[in-house]
Amino acid sequence: MIDFHNHILPNVDDGSKSVEMSLNMLRKAQRQGITNIINTVHYQHPKMKDKNTSNDFIISEIGKLQSIANENNINIKIHPGSEVFFNFNLVEILDNPISTIGNGKYMLIEFQTLSFPKGYENEIFKLQTNNVIPIIAHPERYRPIQNDLSILESWIEKSYLIQLDCGSLLGHFGKNTEEKGLYHFLGSDTHNDKKRNFCLVDALEIVMSISGTLDAEIIKNNLKNILNGGEIKKCKGVIKKTFFQSFKKWF
Repeated sequence: MIDFHNHILPNVDDGSKSVEMSLNMLRKAQRQGITNIINTVHYQHPKMKDKNTSNDFIISEIGKLQSIANENNINIKIHPGSEVFFNFNLVEILDNPISTIGNGKYMLIEFQTLSFPKGYENEIFKLQTNNVIPIIAHPERYRPIQNDLSILESWIEKSYLIQLDCGSLLGHFGKNTEEKGLYHFLGSDTHNDKKRNFCLVDALEIVMSISGTLDAEIIKNNLKNILNGGEIKKCKGVIKKTFFQSFKKWF
């Protein structure tokens, strides 16, 4: 299996704080049957001011961690990527290969929590005209989505891809009105070896309990296809509206 969206590199962003922590995280991933990890370092986020996110640096740090993982009999391949904080420069930053995933085919984008900037859709459209497919990270954390799921539906109509955090699924489902097919991926969004560790298998079990094995297989295939350029399909099962609304108390 492939885990997409995590912060496994030590001392690069707000993820792992040490090599030992990274190894603990990777061991957890291996126990879950994960064979490939797409590391998504925070990119142009305010928290990354004065931090190095050049492609050469990130590739170097991945190489260091990969060697240590191999020495510790952890058979997981680490791939480069980033989680891009939205700004009106998405096309301009394409010259840095770390800003995209899957040989330049996808960009993982996050927004600030409370609102979306005016005109953001035009900026994302410009990205699409440059043959880059947007993947929106953890929409359950955004207040406008919590208040109005039709925004999420419109994103899917505009061919945005949607990634839910695995941890968000665990224990936070509501019981009210259902909405179908509002996501394409799960991502662990792993940051440490404690509460925000790898939990892809647990999240897939939640998916299977709600909508059956088909969506779980769609998710696993979509994750694989981020790397190999295959078809990305929308999940067919249900997500509860109150799943999104329940996050208001956290954000």
